[in-house]
Amino acid sequence: MTDTPRTITLRVERATPAALEGYGYVIGRPDTEVWGRIDYYGNDVQVRTPVKFISNDDMTLNLVTFNRREPLIRWMEYHSKHTQTFIPLAGKPFIMVLGKPTRRRPDQSMDESFPDLPDLENVRAFYFDGSCGVCMHVGTWHEVPFPIQDQTHFVAIVTNETNRNLEEHDKAFFEANGGDLLKRNLLHRFGAQVRIDLATLPAAAPVSPVPVAVPA
Repeated sequence: MTDTPRTITLRVERATPAALEGYGYVIGRPDTEVWGRIDYYGNDVQVRTPVKFISNDDMTLNLVTFNRREPLIRWMEYHSKHTQTFIPLAGKPFIMVLGKPTRRRPDQSMDESFPDLPDLENVRAFYFDGSCGVCMHVGTWHEVPFPIQDQTHFVAIVTNETNRNLEEHDKAFFEANGGDLLKRNLLHRFGAQVRIDLATLPAAAPVSPVPVAVPA
């Protein structure tokens, strides 16, 4: 029988532009400066660029459906070639677990000689109320969204390379080492598990029973 792994518990905090500094951007109500308009429509169509989006010519849109799952973070990953973005549909809330980049130089370029693991000291859980999405910095560690309700749909902006990398994981720990994805198994790497404390959800957030994984 193996020892019970230590558990790191994350309090849930509201996602705000200030809270996400160093992790990424909130994509929500347009409050940035309007830089242009489409002249056909006058002021009825206004154009903003709220984030510094980074990509290449390999981008695609995934439509991803998430159901509720046990609030346990088993893996964290990052992308080295694009600012992955999750935009919720239908206004459903979710939690995003993020860790600051550990392999990024001050000039934003990536350095593979830096640690290839997240720093668990700065991993945080952010609550999004469904009115906004998240655009992560290159290199930001994250787990995919934890929905509050089943059948929560997202548009995910990713590279095709990331999709391929996810399919090329190893069979033992389901880790991935691809050109645009590094995915790590936290229990394997740290001997620890990270859990979201759903009791700390903002007071206005809906709370539903969360399914608990049953060992196979």
